[in-house]
Amino acid sequence: MAAQNKPLPPDAQTDKTSHVLYMATHDGIAQTAAALSHHHGWDGVMHALAQGRPEAARIVATLLPETDTRTARTLEHTMQTLLPRQPATVLSATEPKAQVAGSTKNVCSPVGMSATWRKQAEQAVTTVHDIHLATRTQICLHTLQNRVHGA
Repeated sequence: MAAQNKPLPPDAQTDKTSHVLYMATHDGIAQTAAALSHHHGWDGVMHALAQGRPEAARIVATLLPETDTRTARTLEHTMQTLLPRQPATVLSATEPKAQVAGSTKNVCSPVGMSATWRKQAEQAVTTVHDIHLATRTQICLHTLQNRVHGA
């Protein structure tokens, strides 16, 4: 792929998430999303998200809408799993609009998740006090507390 043949900027040579952001800027969002899907690149991005790295949240938020349906579902499930451990980072990677891939409602949905997960996720989300995430936090808490599984 053309993105792999280009020289990397010095700071991106050691940081995969910086490299992915560089690719998205220079190669385009759709091409970068496809490259991540074809080369198992999402694994590294999700590992960075699990570490609470904000640049990983930016990657997910930017590229998730351009992924195929299967990849989007897998990424949403991974984000659900990470929600109790990294609530602010995961929420910052979501989209507040309900009808898109990576939506806050999808990631915070308790459907298919254990009661323990729901309780831990709810407790974790209540600790998020970032004003920039206020809407997502409210949507998430409402979704977690909603017992009706109509998603």
